[in-house]
Amino acid sequence: MGFVTFSSKWSVAWVRGFALLLALFWPAVQAQHIDNCGISVPVEAPAQRVVALNQHAAEAILALGADKQLIGTAYQDDRPPSRWLARFNAIPRLADEYPNPETLLGLQPDLLVAGFSSAFSDWGIGPRTRWQKYGVPSYLFESSCPQAEVSLEGVFADVMHLGQLLGRQSQARRWQQAQQQRLRQLDWPANQRKPRVLLWLREYELPYVAGCCGAGNLLIERAGGINVAKELPKHWGHLSWEAVLAKQPDLILMVDSNWSSFAQKQQHLHSSPFGRQLQAVKSNQLVPIGFSETVAGVRLIDGMALAHKRFLEVKL
Repeated sequence: MGFVTFSSKWSVAWVRGFALLLALFWPAVQAQHIDNCGISVPVEAPAQRVVALNQHAAEAILALGADKQLIGTAYQDDRPPSRWLARFNAIPRLADEYPNPETLLGLQPDLLVAGFSSAFSDWGIGPRTRWQKYGVPSYLFESSCPQAEVSLEGVFADVMHLGQLLGRQSQARRWQQAQQQRLRQLDWPANQRKPRVLLWLREYELPYVAGCCGAGNLLIERAGGINVAKELPKHWGHLSWEAVLAKQPDLILMVDSNWSSFAQKQQHLHSSPFGRQLQAVKSNQLVPIGFSETVAGVRLIDGMALAHKRFLEVKL
């Protein structure tokens, strides 16, 4: 039968106390860096001079209420929703597309956030590793990582990561909880047929549409539809009008953007011999949807909710 000395009692207490402290603070230690597309992003003091290089990156920051931490945005694709319009318009717009790297460096940003990998290409602002050398960290949305699978979990992860980088963790959690509640309302009725849907992004002679693997397909399927172009083995791809005519979608979601408007698409369909043969055109099942509602950002669930409502209304 053993006994415990004063010294060993103190040792046991010390070890237990240290273990307790480690349990309390280990998550924070682990969160000092975020692994983002293979690049380590430091989590230190909340970023205060943030530049959003794409519209949906800026909207994610607005969703967290971090307007005052944004010093600039770029590449506006469509009209922001009314709930954010005034706040979005108050952010300095640095360029119609991507800003000049020298101009950007002169702003002394402490975080660059992009929704698309093109932002960090040679025709964008240059690679992330170059900005690391300048001492400027960056964050790229998970959906744009190489070989990334587009998912709602990835969208939620982006918002949570931005919450860490901006010191807005509680706002990020509240946003995620609210969106999960919205998603629960989008379940498709078990006894109702699903509509066949085409999501048309841009271009007219050979339409560029949502294929199998991106946010567009995710939107259609989560809203209760069947993507007629799912055979395309990419996020977006070209489909001939002959193929569209053969598939006869029940409804066409038509992206309304600054560079390819709903009105342009509508005009093309009504003037095209192929378009006039589509049942969706004859029955006026042509639905405008904002570009930012079809990409993996904070408005994707807005797009799902809009599509779900219209899918339920289609007479099949």
